[in-house]
Amino acid sequence: MSLLLKRKSTRKFTDQVISKEDITKMLKAAMQAPSAHNQQPWEFIVVDDRELLDKLSNVSPGAWMLKTVNVAIVPLILPTELSPHFSMQDLSAATLNILLEATNLGIGSVWIGVYPLKERVSHIEKVLNIKGDIHPFSMIALGYEEGNREIKLRYNESRVHFNKLEE
Repeated sequence: MSLLLKRKSTRKFTDQVISKEDITKMLKAAMQAPSAHNQQPWEFIVVDDRELLDKLSNVSPGAWMLKTVNVAIVPLILPTELSPHFSMQDLSAATLNILLEATNLGIGSVWIGVYPLKERVSHIEKVLNIKGDIHPFSMIALGYEEGNREIKLRYNESRVHFNKLEE
């Protein structure tokens, strides 16, 4: 099965620690993502401080699992001159690359949406001391999956069209 079809959102994790080597592999994958005009409008904060993870878990009801992981990655949007309107796409590609490399390494992950919701952005900026024109885009909770939840395949042929939508 393709790596893409093995990826799933994991929300229950063991307490096993992810190695710094594997975190670096995920960050290398993130920075390999395509970006408009090759601007690479990103930086990343690796959060492994328990107090900070607990505070970040309060950003939304869907971030509760941050209370159970040992590490999360927070991709940051940097301002760009050539293609600022494509930054969300660029950061989405980088975030997905982290998720895929995590899957490749046997690490569970879940994408926690942040940007452009101002209350979430503001909360994370305060917790992580982010200032200026840099903003959090997402958070990725990482850990080894507790159990082995089945993958649900999502292909739906009725959503595929060739050349144009049928009338």
